[in-house]
Formats: sequence, structure tokens, C-alpha cells
Amino acid sequence: MNRPAPVETLDRAALLAELSEADDEALRLAVQAARAVQQTRHGFYFLHHFFEEGRDLSDPRRPVVTLPVTPWLMNPGGMVHGGVTAFLCDNAMGMASALEKGRPGVTLEMSVRYHKPGRGERLIATGELVHAGSLLNSARCEVRDEHGTLIASASGTFYHRR
Repeated sequence: MNRPAPVETLDRAALLAELSEADDEALRLAVQAARAVQQTRHGFYFLHHFFEEGRDLSDPRRPVVTLPVTPWLMNPGGMVHGGVTAFLCDNAMGMASALEKGRPGVTLEMSVRYHKPGRGERLIATGELVHAGSLLNSARCEVRDEHGTLIASASGTFYHRR
């Protein structure tokens, strides 16, 4: 079996030639990734571009992060990969912590509990601040599917430099 050349070694013409053989789904993902790379140069991190952010209308300090469920997020068992669910939790809690501090922070620790397989159209994570300290905040979140089924819950600690 011939292995394809590493992507890093391909020039623009070879990259475009390879894309010309891709199906529509692969092309959509490639364009989404290319847009994310371009936007990363303007201050957002790459993975931020694969979900939608909002606020709980009843409490604007509670961020809501929605991730469309797509085939490339699934594990071999036919459910959203646990690491993707953890990523969603980390973002919702980190946003809740940053909203309180008014500046970004970093995750010091996080615990995720999985309750049901992540399936359906979308996963929705709602973050909530539990405690605010001078440098450390604690937060929690719940991840639900579009029907309201609890998929995962998490807690974490976030550090915010002065």
C-alpha cells in the first residue's frame, strides 16, 4: 500500500490536485478548517471555529456553546468522541470564568462525567461560575442534546493572570 506524502510536504498545486478528488463533505470540512486557520491569525484559536457561542437569555453570565454533531466527531461506537465532549465542557466553563474576570484564563484542572452517548443533531453545553477568587475561578457545566437529554457534566478550575 502506497502512503500519501505528508501534507506538510505538498506545494499548492499538489494540495489543490488532492482536493479536486475529495467529495463534497470533505471539501466542506477543508474549507471550514482553512477559514479557522485564517481567523486564528486574528486572535481566536483554531478549534473555536467549529462551534457556536451564545448566552442563556435568562442569565447572560451563563455561556451556551453549541456543537453541531457531524460524522467526523464520532468514535467507532457511533457516538460523539469523549474528548470532543470534554472540549465542549472546557470551552463553556472557560467562557463562564472569563466573563466574570473580564479576561481570558487557562484551565488548571477539569473533571468530566459521561451520562449518555452523545448523538443527535447538536450538543449544547451551558457553563456556570461556581466560585470567583482573585486568581482562580471554579465553574461547572452540563452538556445536553437537542432533546434536553443530559449527556455529560463537568467541573473545572481556571486561572486568570492579573
